[in-house]
Amino acid sequence: MLEPRQERILLAVVREYIETAEPVGSAALLQKYALACSSATVRHEMARLEQLGYLVQPHTSAGRVPVDRAYRYYVDRLMEKRIAPPPEAPDIARGYADSEREIEALIDHTRRRLSQLTRYTSLVLGPRLGRSYFKYVQLVGLGPRQVLLVMMTHTGSVVHRVIDLTSAAESVDFNRLTNLLNDRLSGMSMDAISVDFLRELLEPVQPEIVTRLGEATRDLAREYESRVFYEGASNLLDQPEFRDVQKARALLEVLEQETILAEILDKSQPSEGIGVVIGGEHALMPMRECTMITATYCVGGIPMGTLGVIGPTRLQYVRALSIVKCVAESFGQRLTQSSSG
Repeated sequence: MLEPRQERILLAVVREYIETAEPVGSAALLQKYALACSSATVRHEMARLEQLGYLVQPHTSAGRVPVDRAYRYYVDRLMEKRIAPPPEAPDIARGYADSEREIEALIDHTRRRLSQLTRYTSLVLGPRLGRSYFKYVQLVGLGPRQVLLVMMTHTGSVVHRVIDLTSAAESVDFNRLTNLLNDRLSGMSMDAISVDFLRELLEPVQPEIVTRLGEATRDLAREYESRVFYEGASNLLDQPEFRDVQKARALLEVLEQETILAEILDKSQPSEGIGVVIGGEHALMPMRECTMITATYCVGGIPMGTLGVIGPTRLQYVRALSIVKCVAESFGQRLTQSSSG
């Protein structure tokens, strides 16, 4: 743990570098920050912070730059623990007031708003289908050997799948089967709707239809586990850290891979609160010059998904944390209202 004077100087260096993206010298710190010490003392402490692994000096004649360890110390020890709502909080809440919006439109609004407010790349992991509760199902015969399955969850997610059969199902009354499923499955977790459960529930129905229904429900849940929506990839290119074409391309390639993004979001999120993953803490090399800030959004108190932003390690931590937390809360509240409607 650093001494109080070292903490004050490190805090000033981090804040100055976040603002300017330029190596920080002692003269700039003394001019802008009330450090209550001499120029010689500031230079000595900055040199000491470099020895301790918090700062680096790109060139002999240059000032110093914070490294990952400095940002981690800043987030864990130097920032205010209470994350205050951003000035835009009322406007963020109003943005979710339109009760007619479906889940896809809400996700779209969320990722765009996050990107607009932070000027970073936003990520939204859609509501987990497996954690959702069944709300409505519709079965429609499309022909002798095809059935359309449409399902809605309590979060407002609507998924569908065309089921192919090997034998004709002309004798099946799909209206009756739809009514039975809606009556028996109401309020069940999607994860609980297995092939075996449906076989018991729909015993008189053609076995192949029951099996295919169970398989389709399971496959849809798996498929929607990794639906990640992002916005503002070009915002990364505005940052001086990503002027290197190779670095930018490698990072953009990561953003194009939904499964990888979903895994990154999952691992970045603690059991509660806000997740902050900085630089080298990322497993993937292209992410090691980035910070990811994430928050879980809940529906009726149940964690349902994750959202957040990716920026350089030099990002505006206080503002980004405030906005991500506020948007996650507003998005979760809106989905909770929809689920009880």
